[in-house]
Amino acid sequence: MKTALIIRHAAPETLAANFSGVLDHHGFRLEPLNVFASAPAFDRFAPPPPDEVDLIIALGGPQSANDDYPAIHQERAYLRRALDRGTPVLGICLGAQLMSTALGGTVEPTGGYQFGLRKLDVTAAGDADPVFSNLAIPLVPTLHGECFSIPPGAVRLAEGTMLLRDGGYRTINMAFRYGNAYGFQFEPQLTLAELRVWNRELAGDYALMGDRFDPAAEAARNLREFARYEPHYREQMCNLLTAFLRNAGLI
Repeated sequence: MKTALIIRHAAPETLAANFSGVLDHHGFRLEPLNVFASAPAFDRFAPPPPDEVDLIIALGGPQSANDDYPAIHQERAYLRRALDRGTPVLGICLGAQLMSTALGGTVEPTGGYQFGLRKLDVTAAGDADPVFSNLAIPLVPTLHGECFSIPPGAVRLAEGTMLLRDGGYRTINMAFRYGNAYGFQFEPQLTLAELRVWNRELAGDYALMGDRFDPAAEAARNLREFARYEPHYREQMCNLLTAFLRNAGLI
């Protein structure tokens, strides 16, 4: 049986039923690694050796890739070893930021905060990519206040526009590919059930968007919009994950 290591940085952030269902269907055993269990020191990161896992999915979390936690440093080194040996890696939000820094990229504050649906500006490379091109409707749920640079040797697949707290705008990177590994600054695994959990457990994050936004109104709108869109999003993200596994030779 193939093993998928699921690196989790926060209890509310899970793989969700859409992604776990695809992996189960293709015969993967899911092995969770709960980094958040060592909070507040985040001093324990004890994964299996990279050659004992077939796939790594590194999820998001409230930490920063720039935090001086032992577990953050250890995870970055682990991802670098896995990437160097060609292990397929899918980095999501914080996981993508750690991938970028593992490969020589940087992570910095955006100057704003996103929690909701945002449009992607897909590059020509993204449109032609065998995995990323499965994202037919470039509208994605986001939850982040930092962004990554495209690391050396990687290909930019998508950008996005960030509304800053001072009212300005900036362009940020939203997706990249490095070999058979992908980093996404959005949440491909998100389902409506998980968003309901986030709206409850991460409600304080809406206030990080700035004083131009009403947290309660943003939470209600986020839920309302995603409830209508989620069936379409779930289908295309399951297609994307299946293409990722196929492209990596895992199915």
